[in-house]
Amino acid sequence: MSGRNLGRAVALALICASVIGLSWSVPVLAQPYPNRPIRVILPVPPGSLTDVIARRIAADASAVMGQSWIMDNRPGANFIPAAEACRHAAADGYTLCVFTTSTVTFNPFLIEKLPYNAEKDFIPIINLGMLTGGLVASPKLGLKTIDDLRKLAVSKPGTLNFGTYGPASSANVFRHYLEDRWKTKIVEVPYKGANELVAALVSGEIQMTWTALGNWADNPNDAKGTIMTLDALKRSPKIPNVPMYAEAGLGEYPIHTWMALFAPAGVPDAIITQVNKAVGEAMAKPALTRFFEDQLIEPMITSAPEFAAFVAKEREQTGKMLVKFNIPKIK
Repeated sequence: MSGRNLGRAVALALICASVIGLSWSVPVLAQPYPNRPIRVILPVPPGSLTDVIARRIAADASAVMGQSWIMDNRPGANFIPAAEACRHAAADGYTLCVFTTSTVTFNPFLIEKLPYNAEKDFIPIINLGMLTGGLVASPKLGLKTIDDLRKLAVSKPGTLNFGTYGPASSANVFRHYLEDRWKTKIVEVPYKGANELVAALVSGEIQMTWTALGNWADNPNDAKGTIMTLDALKRSPKIPNVPMYAEAGLGEYPIHTWMALFAPAGVPDAIITQVNKAVGEAMAKPALTRFFEDQLIEPMITSAPEFAAFVAKEREQTGKMLVKFNIPKIK
């Protein structure tokens, strides 16, 4: 073979090799998202209310997306371990994170030397539900309305007490808000866990508390406590006679309790939009709607940018409230 022919043969072989290589690489590059299971980091232990809700939504969302959602519980330490695991995860859409209000709106103002930046390290995807919270009074008080409770608190300042999970808890922030609205003094009594707090309320050891009401929907004859008012967009069909904050004379309380889906910073916008639509589709199904209603949860299905704006506003309002009431930082 002449030199010229040999050169042509070599060139042809290289072209063929390139075409074959390209034909193998194109399917890999073109594989649609998602093409493998998705890990979901949760900041709570298995069996908790947030965990149960997240797993229920994940079951329907995974069916919509065609891939399993594998739950990875990372509880403890003011939700920081879960946030750190999320922050350091690959920004490829295969790690998603369920955060509660505390992770991205409370912690930035309450934790000294917080290792993550709540605004820059995570991308809000979609709200998984507004957890209806409310003021609950001990059954030992024998009161039926929030006006009765207000009159008692005003007539005896410093006599009634209020169960919380510590100075930096949502319950204690609401206690400060109640004192400010009613112009009276209500004593804080901190507890380590929900079981202790509920037992204290039922026995009359404490007179009131603020809590998410998912575990209070089934409360025959107010045996555990009387729900005085609730934080909701509309009255709950489960407890239709309980007034909302504004109806009860408490104005527009700016801090709400919710859980939501986030992603590590850097995940492409196209994936964020895809997950938002898939989860929104799952949450709109009648079976999930009934589940939300039974758990006293209000769905808030929006686009990712709309939810991001909601989170930013909540963080700003929470910061103002914590500064106003001089809530101490955790070191």
